[in-house]
Amino acid sequence: MVTAKRMGAPYGVEITNGRNVLLSDTQKEGKGGNTGMRPHELLASALAACVCMSIDMAAQRAGVALPESTVDVAIERLDHETGFEVSLRFAAALTAAQQDLVRGTVQASPVARTLGKTVRVRPAVILDA
Repeated sequence: MVTAKRMGAPYGVEITNGRNVLLSDTQKEGKGGNTGMRPHELLASALAACVCMSIDMAAQRAGVALPESTVDVAIERLDHETGFEVSLRFAAALTAAQQDLVRGTVQASPVARTLGKTVRVRPAVILDA
């Protein structure tokens, strides 16, 4: 479970999973700050992190060696179609087999699969203090 609570500054939010803490905020109409990522950046970050991890796991399971260096994953949010473009950069060129593995892994990563489904946000349950 993830929880969030407002901080003192306008739009400032502290987010925790009970073990780790991060900050988020935004700026609107002159209010807000820059103490953390905006909510859509957090969403793109989840996808980028999941893609990185999924590529490592898939290569290990398949016994496919990838270049020694880590992969750089860039996520661009596509506002005009409610989607994301994923760009990957490796330290060395990939073989055709490595490219196939990586492309399939990006689409099959858990966060990409979740974002590819219809996502419902259920009505808020308001609990008394």
